[in-house]
Parts: sequence; C-alpha cells; structure tokens
Amino acid sequence: MRIALLSNVTDAIVAEMLRAKHEVWTAPGFGGWMETALEPPETLRTFSPDAIFLVLDPCDGRAPEKARVDAAKAALGAAFPLAATAAVDIEDLFCSLPPGVNPYDGRMWELAKMPWSLAGARAVSGEIDRLCGFLKGGEKKVLAVDFDGTLWNGIAGEDGPGGVSPRKAFQEKLKEFVSRGILLAGVSANNKEDVEPLLDDPRSILRREDFAALRVDWNPKPQNIESIAAELNLGIDSFVFIDDNPAERARMKAELPEVAVPDFPAEAAKGGGEADTAMARFARRIERMYFPGMARTADDANRMKMYSEEAKRKRAAAGMDMEEWLRSLEMEIDVHEAREEEFARIAQLSQKSNQFNVLTERRTAAAVAAAAADPARLLVAAHVSDRFGDMGLVAFVSATTTPGGEASIEDWTMSCRAMNRRVEYEIEKRFETLLAARGVRVLRAKWRRTRKNAPVENLFENLGFETVFRGEDEKEYVKRLAAT
Repeated sequence: MRIALLSNVTDAIVAEMLRAKHEVWTAPGFGGWMETALEPPETLRTFSPDAIFLVLDPCDGRAPEKARVDAAKAALGAAFPLAATAAVDIEDLFCSLPPGVNPYDGRMWELAKMPWSLAGARAVSGEIDRLCGFLKGGEKKVLAVDFDGTLWNGIAGEDGPGGVSPRKAFQEKLKEFVSRGILLAGVSANNKEDVEPLLDDPRSILRREDFAALRVDWNPKPQNIESIAAELNLGIDSFVFIDDNPAERARMKAELPEVAVPDFPAEAAKGGGEADTAMARFARRIERMYFPGMARTADDANRMKMYSEEAKRKRAAAGMDMEEWLRSLEMEIDVHEAREEEFARIAQLSQKSNQFNVLTERRTAAAVAAAAADPARLLVAAHVSDRFGDMGLVAFVSATTTPGGEASIEDWTMSCRAMNRRVEYEIEKRFETLLAARGVRVLRAKWRRTRKNAPVENLFENLGFETVFRGEDEKEYVKRLAAT
C-alpha cells in the first residue's frame, strides 16, 4: 500500500519501519505538515497515495488545534479524493502501552527532533500499519451499548428518570459516531416503561432517533445482538458491545466471540469528575480501535436513513410471500459503467463486503480508478432504489476482456443490504449486455470459498453459467453470450 506521512516531528525512523510492508512518502524538511496539506507538492501528487496519515505528536504543547487538523484533512481529501486520510491518535496509543514502556526519549529529540524512543516509534508504525488494515476491511459498523451504568449514571428501574444522569462526554462522542454513519444500538436489561422517559429526556445528548435498533427487555444480550444483526442484515462481527457489567461482557465473549467486547473502565464506577474523564477517554479508545473513520462516502453519511428505510421494507413484507413483496417494492435498478465519483464507494464495498463477494479481492480506490481507466476492463456500478427510498450504490462487477472475445469476471460484490431481492439477476443481465456490445462472446467466472461467502457459492449456477471445474474451495464457470 502507498502511504504518505505528514508530521510535526521527524518521522524518518517510523517511515523506515513501515517500508517493510508499504511504499512510504514523507514530507521534505521538518514540521511543514500544514503547508504540505494545503499545497501538496508535485512529488506527493505523483506518488498518488492510498492513505495519508497525520502523525502529530502532542507532547510538550506540540499538538495542533483540532480546527487545524480538520482543515488539513479537508484539504487533503479535496486534493486526493481516492485516498483515505486519518490523524493518528498518538496520545491514546501511548496511554495504552504496557506499564513500564516509555514511548519518549529526550535524547532522540535533541539529536534528531524525533521525540520517541524506539518503543514509541514501533508503536506509531504499528498503529499506522493497523489502520492500513481497515482499508482492507475490518472497521466495525455497529456500537451496541448498555444503558444503566453505561450511557447514564444510575439505574432507571430503581432511581427513576429524575435519579439518573447522562454521561454527557461519552454520549457526545457517540453522537459524533452517529453523524459519521456508525450505527448505534441500545441493548438494556430493563422494563420499557422505565427506559422510555430517558430516551426523550432533554438532558440527554442521545435521543431515541439516534438508535438504529433498540432491545429493552430481559432476553439474554447475545440473543438480542443476534436479533439486531438479523434486523440490520449485518454480520455479528460488525458489532462492538459496551457494558459496565463484567458478567454481561463475559457472556457475550463466550456466546458470540465474533463481537468485539472492550474492557470497561473501572474508574467509571467512582462517579464525579474522575468517572467523566474515564468515560471520555474510553470513548476515544473505542474510536481509535474500532471506528477510526479511514474513509467516508455519501453512503456512510446516509446510513442511518437507509437502515430506517430497510426496517420499513421488512415491516411491509409481513403477510406477503416473496413474489408479492418484491413486486410491492417497485424497485428501480441503474447499472452503468463506473464513474469517478463512485470509485471510493466501490473500494469500500470491495473492502467491507464479505457475504456477497465471489473472490474477495480487496481493492483500494486507486486500484478501482485504474481498473475503470483500463480499456481492456469493464467496471460497472449498480444503484438500487424502491418506493421506500434510495439504497445507493449497492454492487459492482468488473471483468477483464481479451482481443479474442473472451472476458473473465474478477469482482462481483454486493452489499448485504441488497441481498435476497434478486437484484443480482438484473445486474448480471445488464453487465452481460455491455460485454456483448464490446464483442465478448465467452464469459468466464470463478467462486473462491472464504469464511463468510457461502451465500454466493451457487451464484453462477443460478445465473446460468456452466461449471467447468469444481474443487473443494473453488469453482470455475463459463457462459456463452448472445451477440447484440
């Protein structure tokens, strides 16, 4: 992966550590990260990074104001729309290091204007490498939170609405998550009538409409997480679960090990300013570990709206058979050659979609752009809408063509939110029409098994392809296309 580093300290050692896995560009000179962000040099433009990291050390007053960081990220996003841009949270990273590990070394600062010890430099390079992994999938989608002792101080059923106070700093961060498209789910062992007033409490930062799903009952919380996953049509491994009760955390880890369950800060139970500080720090840790926001598309910003519309679709399906329900949706499907403004979303689908993904090849936005520019390849995007709303760009298919009239599908990926609607039949039909117009007469395809893509194991059989090879974990297909 091609990554660029913009730093307020010398980052040469970190860059060398990263070069074991990545191509790395570093800014010339010292400390000119803001100038580089606002006016990227030609060498950076030519490098064409997949990701840009702001490595801004906060020690001794070196941390810039958030407004400057946001301005730098916005400028870089405008200059490099296909690159992910993120600021490395060095302060939280160093706070998470084991006791006795000192990330700083004053001698290094005096010698080279690098403030970190070798242990600190390794931690920074390791964090950047971990963040690069989010571009290949892994960023979580849902934060499921307990209520009593977590979202607020007190117990709703015992203290009553007036005896419960919201953890405002924690809720403010979660509200920010929601604004970024992260889904928030409430999972509380409680009576609904005790919790209902608190969801509309004017003192609360989070309100009822901020939750994509709510489970306020006495069912086991792992069962409720499974129910929410089914409702949102997401995998269990998309969830992070927050609960102050160690017994609930242990049960979740045991019954649903795919769910991320971070430790809850012990200081939060002490109350007062110390608890508020601990919860604010905890929210920051959750963001760094699970929701770093490496890339954001229009679909991310509209995600809450889309899942609300999906809930309406499911309610409308009650009492209907599949054919009736599909007709009632009044779907419209737009399939066209991918456009530049769609490349980031296509890359995101490539990196995050696991169930409907025939080969699970992860693509960066730059790789998507290169595929779209290659005259020997056809890359199409599919948008779906229905009477309930616009589902956005939900699928893409790409194939490489040869002068002899053959083509091979190299990507066939669709968001899980569009599954079980037979959308794939229409997408493939239109994709084949576009290929036939290019003179393709033979279309080849493969399916390769992964841990999660069983739903598309028989996709190509269902689309009328002939199986020419069948192995334990891979199949190959061919289909002859009619001339247009």
